[in-house]
Amino acid sequence: VLKQDVTVLKQDVAVLKQDVAILKQDVAILKQDVAILKQDVAMLKKDMVYLKGEFGRFKGKDYERTIRERYYAYFGKILRKSKLVQFEEILPILDDAEEKGLITEDQRDSVLNLDILLRGQIKSTQKLVILGIEVSYSLHKDDIERAIERAQVLAHVLREEVIPTVVTAEVKEDIEKLADEKGVFLIKVNY
Repeated sequence: VLKQDVTVLKQDVAVLKQDVAILKQDVAILKQDVAILKQDVAMLKKDMVYLKGEFGRFKGKDYERTIRERYYAYFGKILRKSKLVQFEEILPILDDAEEKGLITEDQRDSVLNLDILLRGQIKSTQKLVILGIEVSYSLHKDDIERAIERAQVLAHVLREEVIPTVVTAEVKEDIEKLADEKGVFLIKVNY
């Protein structure tokens, strides 16, 4: 009986050894699969970062286009007789100012990167002004600084009042406070 038990145990151990060998092979395959999955996940993460950036740029451009196309809806509460100023109208003025040394080439180029120029009368005072408008879906400090700098250059060249203006859908409280402190007209527009 003992010999039979030993024989059965030997057979069981042989089967277990085969099972362990198969498991080792399976584990090796799983390790390879996990390594491939890790590479794929890393690639997907990079792709997601890229797509988020692209989507943000697309959303920002669409937001800007919406504001430009429907400016009368967004600025009609504060301005009468509002009209988009085409950059072709101010380009010769900027070029002349640069040639005369009143502004630098960088300042000229910066003004030309304003998102929107809008001329109109302030409803409450009837005063004629130009809004130098920066449109940014998510407003940051540099958007405010850019709006101020561009409005100052434009006011200097045109010898008209140019109000630095920012339009945004998202703004943090500290940035909103900064805009107010610096005299930047801020409009929040849902999107």
